[in-house]
Amino acid sequence: MIRFIHAADPHLDSPLRGLESHDGAPVAKLRGATRHAMENLVQLAIDEQVDFLAIAGDIYDGDWKDYNTGLFFRGQMVRLAGKGIPVYQRMCMFSRPKLQNPWRYQGFR
Repeated sequence: MIRFIHAADPHLDSPLRGLESHDGAPVAKLRGATRHAMENLVQLAIDEQVDFLAIAGDIYDGDWKDYNTGLFFRGQMVRLAGKGIPVYQRMCMFSRPKLQNPWRYQGFR
């Protein structure tokens, strides 16, 4: 039996614009929620010893303010690669060329 996890649209480091305008909102906690969710996703894949992880949609939420977003994602993918768990990514249909294969294998080392 093949075991896998499917996740969609993690939108890492989404700026969550307008959050500050809500009094008492846990801004720092909510801004870090996407990274925490990705860490949990990767740990679940490792703990469950899945055959692969499939991620569909947008990994990031627009442009990065710096490279920490990409470095974080790569670090999580390297954790999976270290356990022999491949990752397949399907790019958002709006951000890929029409003729490109929508599913691609991501080999992280």
